[in-house]
Amino acid sequence: MMRTMSCIVAIAICTCALAQETRMYECQRAAQRPAIDGKLDDACWQSAPKTNQFTRVMKGPVEIQQTVFQAVYDDAHLYVGVTCIEPQPGNIAANVTTRDMSAVMGDDAIEIFLQPDPPGGKYYQLSANSLGTRYDGMAFEAGWNAQWSAAGSIGEGAWYLECAIAFESFDSFGAPGATWGFNIGRDRNAGGQTEWSAWSDTMGGFHTPERFGRLIFAGDATGTNRSLLIESAAYARRTIALQEMIVTGLEEIAGGVELLPEKDRTDIEPTVARAKAALAALDEFLAEDRSLDLEGWMRVTKLLQASADEMERTAWVIRFGRLLAD
Repeated sequence: MMRTMSCIVAIAICTCALAQETRMYECQRAAQRPAIDGKLDDACWQSAPKTNQFTRVMKGPVEIQQTVFQAVYDDAHLYVGVTCIEPQPGNIAANVTTRDMSAVMGDDAIEIFLQPDPPGGKYYQLSANSLGTRYDGMAFEAGWNAQWSAAGSIGEGAWYLECAIAFESFDSFGAPGATWGFNIGRDRNAGGQTEWSAWSDTMGGFHTPERFGRLIFAGDATGTNRSLLIESAAYARRTIALQEMIVTGLEEIAGGVELLPEKDRTDIEPTVARAKAALAALDEFLAEDRSLDLEGWMRVTKLLQASADEMERTAWVIRFGRLLAD
């Protein structure tokens, strides 16, 4: 195993359970406040880490359009900049112009979720479309209002949203070392079929605070995307466990497949082939030495997870066959 891979696995082993299961973003302190104009051309956005890998969270197209976000803060505000990849910018839905109408989420919109006191504290929802039309609420209580501003713009191949959210809206302030529950969801309607995706996979509706990621308030910009390192390490550790599960499953199948009827043995062959392909994909990924390729880690982990689940179901077929033979 290559040295960089060894280092990242070592980090993974030392990483707490939160990092294994929860997405993280390190929010850096901005030297200068951005102008909220929806253009994302301010100095702070040039140095703030970008993160994407949004996941489809509800029914809709399997292939989603990706979203990228950045966040920075100062003494008074949290600033969020979002880039929504959109191959059909002429179809972007932007119909709601009145504040505090939940219908804004029926447009192409971004939903920001903040939980200043995770994991059990109150959480807040702030949504806006490409016009900068805002909706906010405390969980499902639409009567709550934050002090914040938003502006959007549409470009070639993407639309953009820029927000300034006042900390005093939550009676809690960002400071180095503070950690908030956090998530960003996207409502996409430009494709003709509603598509819901999120940075931290809520596995359904967005209002699932126990599945929010974490926004970590850091110091001044360092140029190092440490949240990327943490997330990559968490996926690296997960692949170790999944690899062991698949190898053990293959061994169990090899040791008991002869006990099964011929038809069952034939049915198992594709499962074995997919398991070997998943292991080969992991080996190929590691051979390329891309330890900080979060997209690659997520892709190969998803492949291993699907194979491990399939192997577990197949193992029970083997166990049942062995029970009948006994």
